[in-house]
Amino acid sequence: MKKIIILSFFVFSIALASCSDSQYEYRVPQDPEATILLKPDNNTECLEVEAVKFEWSKSVNTDIYTIVVTNLLSKEIITQTSTSPTKEITLVKGKPYSWQVTSSNSMVSKKAKSEIWKFYLSGEALFNHAPFPAEILAPLYDASVSKGAIELSWSYSDVDSADTHTFDIYLDQTDASTLNTADYSSTKKSVTLSSLGTYYWRIITKDNYGNNSDSGIFKFTVTE
Repeated sequence: MKKIIILSFFVFSIALASCSDSQYEYRVPQDPEATILLKPDNNTECLEVEAVKFEWSKSVNTDIYTIVVTNLLSKEIITQTSTSPTKEITLVKGKPYSWQVTSSNSMVSKKAKSEIWKFYLSGEALFNHAPFPAEILAPLYDASVSKGAIELSWSYSDVDSADTHTFDIYLDQTDASTLNTADYSSTKKSVTLSSLGTYYWRIITKDNYGNNSDSGIFKFTVTE
């Protein structure tokens, strides 16, 4: 009887060991990594007839990619998904766009975002393009800042890198329709604001060919 018990324990131990084989090992889910954007290239003109083919690198620990394309003039957003690092999307020609890809997988909640790239979609080559709308850097949307000297800052880009640019700054407490400074040549400006409350502002970016673009309205609050 004692021999039978020992033998049974030995068989059970072998079975238990076999269940710990590598094919049954539990692996901790890994966070996805950000992809690298490839095409259309950043700050370039994209010539397409029907659809734009977006391409990016494969990222590890990724099941699905979510691509977000934004019309920089109308602010319309197109969101699509793909299991491979490419996607064709039909867009309105003659408009500037930005795009970004988010990597994710079903095992973890964390996601990884790529850089944001811009391009101009044209049905045929143009002699000159409007600059991309300025990106507001500070104050950020809905930020609170102390009264007194406040620095406004923004960035810009243009397919036509040889163009020269100036900026019209609109700022008020109603709808950003009041011109504060015209033909400004820098991307930073200090303004003194003593009245408390919400301020609205926007930047019109102009090139030396008469083209221009509107950043859209941003707002911030001045406090004590």
